[in-house]
Amino acid sequence: MEIIRQTMFSSGEVDAINYHRSDFKDYLTAAQSLLNVEVGTTGLAKKRKGTQFLLQTKNSDANSKLYGFQDKNGQFYCLISGHHFFDIYAIKKEAASELQFLQTLSTPYASAELNDLDYSNDNDSLIFVHANYPPARITIKNYAPLLFTYEILNLYPLPAYDFGDVIYNKGNANLSGDVHTIRLTLTDSPGFNDDWIGGQIIGGGTTDLSPLGYAIITQVSYQANQVTFEGKVQIPFLIQGASTSATQYSIRKPAFSNNAGYPSKVIFFQNRLWFAHTKTLSNTIFASKINAPVNFDVGVGQETDAIIYTLGQSDSGGIVWMNGGKELEIYTANYEFVAPQEQNIGLTPATFSIRQQSAYGVSDKLMPVSYLNDSYYVNKTGNAIINFRFQGIGQSYLASNISQASRHLVKNPLKAVLLRGTDQSQDNFIYFLNPDHTITAFQFAHEVNLAALTPFSSQNQIEIQDIVAIDNTIYLLKKYLNSQQIVLEKMALDIKLDGFEEKNLSENGKISGLERFEGLNVQVVFDQQDYGLYPVKQGGIQVHNPEQKTGSCFIGLLYPVEIRPMYFYGGSQHADLMKKITKIYVEYFGSLNFYISDQLVNYQIFLNIQQGNGLHPSSGTAIISPVFGWNRQKTFSITQQAPFDLQITSIAYQINTHMI
Repeated sequence: MEIIRQTMFSSGEVDAINYHRSDFKDYLTAAQSLLNVEVGTTGLAKKRKGTQFLLQTKNSDANSKLYGFQDKNGQFYCLISGHHFFDIYAIKKEAASELQFLQTLSTPYASAELNDLDYSNDNDSLIFVHANYPPARITIKNYAPLLFTYEILNLYPLPAYDFGDVIYNKGNANLSGDVHTIRLTLTDSPGFNDDWIGGQIIGGGTTDLSPLGYAIITQVSYQANQVTFEGKVQIPFLIQGASTSATQYSIRKPAFSNNAGYPSKVIFFQNRLWFAHTKTLSNTIFASKINAPVNFDVGVGQETDAIIYTLGQSDSGGIVWMNGGKELEIYTANYEFVAPQEQNIGLTPATFSIRQQSAYGVSDKLMPVSYLNDSYYVNKTGNAIINFRFQGIGQSYLASNISQASRHLVKNPLKAVLLRGTDQSQDNFIYFLNPDHTITAFQFAHEVNLAALTPFSSQNQIEIQDIVAIDNTIYLLKKYLNSQQIVLEKMALDIKLDGFEEKNLSENGKISGLERFEGLNVQVVFDQQDYGLYPVKQGGIQVHNPEQKTGSCFIGLLYPVEIRPMYFYGGSQHADLMKKITKIYVEYFGSLNFYISDQLVNYQIFLNIQQGNGLHPSSGTAIISPVFGWNRQKTFSITQQAPFDLQITSIAYQINTHMI
């Protein structure tokens, strides 16, 4: 006989293929089921957070998305997108109503295009890009009174690019003008049009090694078989004695236009605004001048000038995401790159380069998320979460799959948001929103080797449509299929109910205003006591209240909790032997009303019931004596269907082993 203890669940819920793998090094830190359970930094398994109802949205759109940003005064805002609109709310956590509606903005983005929007926050602006629209922003134009506006970014000068469609050796060049305006005429050069306005003229030197001038094209005109570009001079040209060979000049077309396409990826990094991936330049990156996010003047390549860079790999599949991790990270369909930089040295035109780091390829559905030296993304097939970790040595990254043991929980997620540890909790979480409207929670801490994936689900009638982190609070956009309402909720630590809100319990027990729960059974908690489940009919419930108590109560939806450990382990010397469990010890903390293998763990003695004392979470050790016989296939479960907390700190088995 021996005692085997499991004190941690730091490997999370694992695939069924691992249930019998007692040689799996993390066997005693894993579980078969951790449904609606989070793993703490110390490895304990605890019931997940509930969600609090905040408001019903003004508009209903199946593709609505959530965005958040902070203005220069430290005020946070929540934006809800929809078909050609954005609703804007101010977050007032100290007010009676946490979200205050401000205004609705009109935008060009149709409902079907919302999934393809990329965005980045820059001071008082939220910048949006879409392949079919010029880059734009939602910004605060006035603080008193507070006024938001949607506007196209006034990029000047535009980034320009030599697409290779100018045949320079076909004719001659003629240059005229002064220090303000330049005219360049090319003969035998048909096919130019106004798409070139905003582009660049580079050159005008006496040799191909001295391209002195630089101008921004302001006008394009034609006569016979020649084209004349008129430009605004940025760097003076050599007029007298300038070369008449067209090969001495470079004519660059604007990289962004209706015909060339618009950037579909954006990020604000190191005080530059970065764009990437147009329909004609899927592998090219464009960075603004430092501290001038709308200025893409490449100048003469000084440290503060704009940057234009094209990836060398033709088989990259195109840039899918840019991410501001420890370094600038560039994710493509087939490879992962970074722009390395020495410590305390920013990216400049002279130092900018791209290095390939790994070759998993990235999902085009999920934007990577970063925490300190680590970024997390999903591979291109959507079935693995990759940790992209900055190594420091040589400014390199190491990519590794952290979800190998829990593949069933990686469902090609659509979004990932980070919840950082707080003063009350050191736990860090990334929540992955799945296409089936569930969430996979990832708990991580490198210091204690924690990397746990657990499933987060709610009732079948509820769909999680989107999720966002604002001011380290998780907000969820949910659709109630029973009532067709789309509502905004937030995660809340203390109340273990979904979609809960405070209502007043009257003496007659009637509670109304519950239309979104129509047809569902809601849980009532009054004075920290379980007042039962009630079906919502015609927007209300009738609570059993024989003592005619009154006051504030919480009403919401229960969610199931299940903790099922791995098959019983008899130690490395007894892995293949039959096992007989004579006792199971379950250590619990601050928990109430849960079951171990269908046996209720007593939480109130008869004397307390006689005295009318209320229910209070307790800590202790539950001891059960299962009758499993000599069997490897049996395990047990800890379950709960109650509105209270549940925290399991360790499990111990008293095991007898026997030769097969």
